[in-house]
Amino acid sequence: QYRQHHAAPFFRCAFLIDNGGSTSHTDISNGNMGGMGSPSIGGTTSTSSSISRPVKSTPMNLTQTLKGRIIGYICSTRCSSFTEEAMKSHDATGKILGIHSVVVEEKYRNSGVASAMMKDYLSAMERLNSKEGILKVKMDKLVLIAKKNLLAFYVRNGFRAMGISSIVHGKEQWFELERDLPTDEDANKHKCFLLDSFADVDKEGSGNPAGVVLLDESPGGKVGDVTNNNSFDDEELDDIMEDADDNNVAPEIPPRGVEWMAAVAKEFNQSETAFIWPLPNYEVSEETCVCPPKQQTLTASPNAYAIRYYTRSGMEVDLCGHATLASAAVLLGTKQVDGNSVTFYAKHDKLQAELIVSQPSLSSSMTAASINNNNSNASRIAMDFPWKNVTLIPAGGEDHKAVLNMLSNAFFGTSIKAEVESDLKAKFCAFFNPKDQSHALFSQHVLGIGTTDVKEDLFIELTEEGFDLLRGIKVDYSSLSEWLGYSRGVIICCVAGKESSEVEIGGNRPGCKPVVDFRSRFFGPKVGIDEDPVTGSAHCSLGPYFGTKLGKKVVIGKQESERGGLVECILKQEEGRVCIVGTAVMTVSGMLSMPI
Repeated sequence: QYRQHHAAPFFRCAFLIDNGGSTSHTDISNGNMGGMGSPSIGGTTSTSSSISRPVKSTPMNLTQTLKGRIIGYICSTRCSSFTEEAMKSHDATGKILGIHSVVVEEKYRNSGVASAMMKDYLSAMERLNSKEGILKVKMDKLVLIAKKNLLAFYVRNGFRAMGISSIVHGKEQWFELERDLPTDEDANKHKCFLLDSFADVDKEGSGNPAGVVLLDESPGGKVGDVTNNNSFDDEELDDIMEDADDNNVAPEIPPRGVEWMAAVAKEFNQSETAFIWPLPNYEVSEETCVCPPKQQTLTASPNAYAIRYYTRSGMEVDLCGHATLASAAVLLGTKQVDGNSVTFYAKHDKLQAELIVSQPSLSSSMTAASINNNNSNASRIAMDFPWKNVTLIPAGGEDHKAVLNMLSNAFFGTSIKAEVESDLKAKFCAFFNPKDQSHALFSQHVLGIGTTDVKEDLFIELTEEGFDLLRGIKVDYSSLSEWLGYSRGVIICCVAGKESSEVEIGGNRPGCKPVVDFRSRFFGPKVGIDEDPVTGSAHCSLGPYFGTKLGKKVVIGKQESERGGLVECILKQEEGRVCIVGTAVMTVSGMLSMPI
């Protein structure tokens, strides 16, 4: 008690308020739980059953006595080194904040109190350590020791496990953890991540890498300062989201912010990098959180984030599935937000994502959503995306011929890898040479050519034999951009035959063979992407197309790039939505040092 008296700013608690006979609740005033009486908000500290402190009230009643009891607390002292001896006393100039105890009354454990209390504590310590804080000597990091069963809790709250501790208490083994405290020098730094989206958790280097940059607010500042108020109701927020343009969903971004995001995306050099930042609290209807509809029951949350996507060339794209998946995994998989769901506001779409937290029983013909993730860095995410139709181009017309000529230039007019046999080359030449007057082989393998909604992607369905003939071909990507009838990418796809319809996940788990319904490849030369490893947004049209063709409500696609990946599509035609399910594996996390 004497030691903590000198370290009073580093004690915070959760206080259960007695509402005079009605149901008690834990104080969450000022957006935080606990911290009642901390000097950082000007009150007093007590362990009695009532605490007087400033509360939100009318101007004439600035103080109020709250009755109740403390149900949890966190206490710490500063020290110069992370040793048992150094933590026995409080050193006001110590650069390290050593957490001694994180305690919750037993009856309130496993109910979110500890998580909320830790979130509040970390926020309070960051305020103390800021330029406006009361500390004359700033701190570098927080440290603590924990038993093995609590490691996951602290890692979710941003701590790093450093190894087995030399400090011994009892017979059980303890582990050291630490978490950096941001300083004023970090004010222009932002959390950033790299993830593999739509990955196979048992296969390293699979899926589509995406960058994610987590911002505190709109890049370049807030237009109209609309995100500085967290008290908007649904109607007011809807008005803000319209932004004077019925087609725009996310608020406007200043020009400097746009330039900065393009520069960062070039630096990341990924096919897409997503930028996300919180919007005012916005309640999401539970009725819309139904993906996947029968496998899990997930609760909606008020978490609302703006999202923008940029390619490695610095070009903005309206929608990107694998970058959305990665962004959801950052927010939900690492507990950056509370709950299991988040809503993203892109330029023209509202996108919901949910963390799959339970698994159905396995079966021999299970869907991809039921594959268990053993990788602690992997998050299984279900995303609600818009349904996109494919409009076929009439055969024999000028556009149809132009597409055939473009494909001929891109595939037939280039060299073929040495390992491709000469007979395969001959088949390919006959297949993709529209100058062949008979068109026999060509007509046999090209089943349809069309475009997706608003002519975003060119859509080409082949026979499976024709699809396989493209393997090993060196593509002239510049030729694929010759036709002006699409704005983004080229989708080449086919129905999966019997031999290729079952895919072993990871190759080490017998019976884990989700049935693959279609195969695809995606080329995006018009947005700076030669061949995309896995393209989630392309499945907004691939899923509905093959679901309709095969008469299924759930279809699984395998994108056959060099990295490859699996995408599950749950079709909701009556709602005009597609639930896209995939796994994201985090590979890198750090801080971005490019100031806005």
